[in-house]
Amino acid sequence: MKVALVESYLSCHVCSETFRDPVSLSCNHSFCSSCLQKFWEQAGNKNCPKCKRKSSNDCPGINFTLKELADSFTGRQKSGSSEVEKGEEQLMVVCSKHQEDPKLFCKDEQRAVCTVCEFSLHQSHKVVPIEQAVSELKEQLRSDLKSLQDKRNKHKQVKTGREIHSQCLGPE
Repeated sequence: MKVALVESYLSCHVCSETFRDPVSLSCNHSFCSSCLQKFWEQAGNKNCPKCKRKSSNDCPGINFTLKELADSFTGRQKSGSSEVEKGEEQLMVVCSKHQEDPKLFCKDEQRAVCTVCEFSLHQSHKVVPIEQAVSELKEQLRSDLKSLQDKRNKHKQVKTGREIHSQCLGPE
């Protein structure tokens, strides 16, 4: 019941799927960016597909808050996985369709899948063992973190240099 309610708030009114790169119009209705553009092309106007109100923005930007919510939701729901509590702290993820542990990772859709789902739904996709995907993703995170730390350190150096330079110049 709760999942269906959340899903209804995170669904595009055009394609009825969970948002992909959602945009919000001035009337506060939201749609997948690509769905809205296709709708506008077909309709020949820039009206809201739901309430028909004219949009004040011809190119609305991505609603990142809604995108993060939709991405978080689909991260669990797309593969049919659900989190089941075991004890107090341990969580186990199983496929809600087949009640199997996801042993594979679909690189095309960036989600864990069970072997039955892989065979039926991800056959043409790039699929790797979940351990390999975890290792690769951890390495990517380490690399991204190092890059961010390097940028932060460079920013601090520039800021310190500017402060020293402005102190040397004195008050104007």
